[in-house]
Amino acid sequence: MTNTRHARFAALLAAGFVVPIFWAQGGPQPLPAEAQKRLDHHVGEWDVRTEILGREGQTLRTTTARDTAEYIIPGRVVELTTVSNEQTVSKAWMFYNAAAEKFYLTSVDARGDLWILTGDLDEYVLTSEPKPHPRGGTLTLRFRHSEIKPDSFKALMEMSRDGGKKWWIRSRQTLTRRR
Repeated sequence: MTNTRHARFAALLAAGFVVPIFWAQGGPQPLPAEAQKRLDHHVGEWDVRTEILGREGQTLRTTTARDTAEYIIPGRVVELTTVSNEQTVSKAWMFYNAAAEKFYLTSVDARGDLWILTGDLDEYVLTSEPKPHPRGGTLTLRFRHSEIKPDSFKALMEMSRDGGKKWWIRSRQTLTRRR
């Protein structure tokens, strides 16, 4: 590992995201095939086109970005970096916890907001923990991936202000793998 990768790994350890228990057990256990397939699919560079939607479903604006995803722990932890207008706008770390049988995605955006999302193997959905909203109440995010192909996929980001009783689509993304 490079010094930068060592620093990232140390940061993940300090944050409690990686537990070095596998070292004591002779190495990591294999992941379920579906979990490994999903992690592997993310690795690479992606062009991202995002439509930001209003409460009535109308397109408010369209943005573009570039996502770069690479393993920082081989075959285990994917680091995702989103760059828009030549500035990093978010960093995320995705991994599968075999003991909990869940995916975890931990993301920090340019405002310093931390999001922790989880999802199961049976469908490609990641849902955040509810967190306080600046205007009162809570906010929960849900990401649903569909039309997953080797070089593209679609993602919907939904929001709920009532703990998941009602959801509205906040954005639609199309991700296309860069050559």
